[in-house]
Amino acid sequence: MRRRLADAALDIYRSEGLEALSFRRLADAMDLSHTLPYRYFPHKEALLVAMRIDCTLRLTQFLREREPLHAPLLTRIRAIAAAYVEYARRNAAEYLLIFSTHQPPPDRYPELLAARRAMFDHAVEVLALCVQAGVLHGEPRQLAHEYWIALHGLMTLHVANQLVHGRTLDQLVEPLIDRMLGHAGIASKAAKPAAKSAAKSIVRAKPGSRATRSRR
Repeated sequence: MRRRLADAALDIYRSEGLEALSFRRLADAMDLSHTLPYRYFPHKEALLVAMRIDCTLRLTQFLREREPLHAPLLTRIRAIAAAYVEYARRNAAEYLLIFSTHQPPPDRYPELLAARRAMFDHAVEVLALCVQAGVLHGEPRQLAHEYWIALHGLMTLHVANQLVHGRTLDQLVEPLIDRMLGHAGIASKAAKPAAKSAAKSIVRAKPGSRATRSRR
């Protein structure tokens, strides 16, 4: 019944908006007693949490199904990013529900937090593989946050119809992903000679070394 209630509530939200969703409206749509939803959800916030969990799990499944596991690592990252954009494009209402600013802190509801973390941590794991292989440079969790912020910002503007300054979503997605991954690759190449130079400086500065004795 919890599942049926959450699914029906999501249908109402998709078609009529969040303001239209109430326990009375939900009961009427399902031809149930007006008091029955309260047996499964103490208040509307709890119902919205159940809806957000379902949407988050659907987004995670959408990303996993479109990730080419045996492809080169950068191809996997690019596919995950493209799938994230595609999900938000196809399911704007669900995307807004997941990331709405008008909701309780996720740690108030452990199941919701676990669903969010599972999705994010998988991206961190793939980025860690990229860093280990030397195709990206940086701390994986930091990279995951930066990529997510960039993509989320773009999709939030898109679903709110705020891309009004001469560029469409299709014109922006690929260049944004190219820039994210390209900058990481450039940073990786730049870091190698810098690291070598730093290592040489450390050797020259060691007490007792020839360079140190000559300076004395």
